[in-house]
Amino acid sequence: MNAPEVELSKLQQGVRESRIAISRQYAGLLSDLDIQKRFTESVRHHPLRWIGGAATAGLIATFFGGRGGRDSRQETSPGAKQKTSKKVAAASVQAVGTLTKVGWISGALEVGKILYPILKPLVVEFATNAAKAGLAKRRRT
Repeated sequence: MNAPEVELSKLQQGVRESRIAISRQYAGLLSDLDIQKRFTESVRHHPLRWIGGAATAGLIATFFGGRGGRDSRQETSPGAKQKTSKKVAAASVQAVGTLTKVGWISGALEVGKILYPILKPLVVEFATNAAKAGLAKRRRT
């Protein structure tokens, strides 16, 4: 073999190695950019952190997301104002308790809606494992 052929084979080998390296980097880049897969893996590996974070976000949204402010109705006479203010005060005390309960329930439902697609595989896997363990225990006894 003469020198140009040896040099040509070395260049071809270098090109092959470069192509392999580039294809590995491309595959790594694709896996880094697959956000849904990364998110699912994060939830799978750290479910309690995600549940706690979602619950905290739901509580914050419940406390600070509610409507506040004064009643915008205007009264015409002073006597009507006193009577209606007592009625409004009594109704508002009852409404605040009801709205607080409704706020908690709606916050929990919203958190559940958000977490359902993420936690469904975990819940199914947990239930399957629990059922298998229960069946195995029954078979032993």
